[in-house]
Amino acid sequence: MNRIEPSVVLVSLIVPAAWSVAVGLLLGAAAIFGITLMVQQDTRPLLPGGDPSSSVLNRVEYGNRT
Repeated sequence: MNRIEPSVVLVSLIVPAAWSVAVGLLLGAAAIFGITLMVQQDTRPLLPGGDPSSSVLNRVEYGNRT
């Protein structure tokens, strides 16, 4: 009866499993990085323009100061 060496069986199972884990980790990291780039908000929101004559340096003046 032919017996298969245990080391051959381990290598034939462990090597593909290790490659599968490595590829899965790389794909997961790429997906997380890609999703993060897609949802990243790196632009400033548009602010409504105000009346430039109503304030100086964005300081509202309430009434007459004299």
